Amino acid sequence: MKSKFVLLLVASVVGLFYSLSVIFSFIAERNAPPLGRFVEVEGQRLHVVDLSPEGEVEGPPLVLLHGASVNLRDMKLALGDRLAERRRVILIDRPGRGYSTRPENGHRLQIQARLIHAALGELAVERPIVVAQSLGGAVGLAYTLEFQDEMSGLVLLAPVSHEWPGGVAWYNAASSRPILGPLVRRFIIPLYGQLVAPNGVEESFAPDAPPANYYEETGLSLLFRPKDFKANAADIANLKPQVIEMSRRYGEIRIPTAILTGSHDTTVSPTIHSWMLARQIDGASLEVIPNTGHALHHSHSETIIAIIDEMAKNAH
Repeated sequence: MKSKFVLLLVASVVGLFYSLSVIFSFIAERNAPPLGRFVEVEGQRLHVVDLSPEGEVEGPPLVLLHGASVNLRDMKLALGDRLAERRRVILIDRPGRGYSTRPENGHRLQIQARLIHAALGELAVERPIVVAQSLGGAVGLAYTLEFQDEMSGLVLLAPVSHEWPGGVAWYNAASSRPILGPLVRRFIIPLYGQLVAPNGVEESFAPDAPPANYYEETGLSLLFRPKDFKANAADIANLKPQVIEMSRRYGEIRIPTAILTGSHDTTVSPTIHSWMLARQIDGASLEVIPNTGHALHHSHSETIIAIIDEMAKNAH
């Protein structure tokens, strides 16, 4: 009798947490629905927002790639809407993130780059400037190494580019475990993630302050859906060996490249990544913005837009 009661209690708790997970996912998608269209490439669906000014379009199109833990709304809020006042701007939920799908091995940087390239082909985007932030910077570098002959330039914002000391957070490591992973994603992350996310946002922006209503405006709660969290965790957990391998090839990059980073970035070290990267890419410019952190695309958007404008003006 006692064992039946325990089993019933366990089943009730599991059912409760499962229901809460489903409810949280529903609320997240209701509050931050898709903003654009879906492009079918290689059996996958990529969520894309294609913005253009009402009048004449200036210069080459811009492709904006977001970093880890966020979706395309982050880059749209920081840069996309303002850039689209004069230019064509393409924002993409990276494969597996936001509302985009990806294959099982979609954490591979080259696969993400290939899917993005195929989607841009479907949209008739020619010779873009790719603007990529954080982990998206690693995807931007992979894209450039494969398709630089079809690009007008590359702008990297606090990019992940080289090996770094240490590992990954426990929840990202746990997500890859065969049995533990689904349990963590389904029963722990929907609750735990929402509790710690505001503090994580503050740390990412420090010493700057995030924009008002950043969490809501960027649909950050989409991350805590099981599939989205699985993809994000896999991106982070599998990133280091890929950038170690890729870093041997940065000298092959020949297109105009601008690298910007914050002097107080504690998420992606300016010296380990941006400074080393600028040394390897011939002709690359490096700007270290003083007294700012990882989210420089929000805190110093004017500086970034000016650099994009200059690169676009000189594009051939």
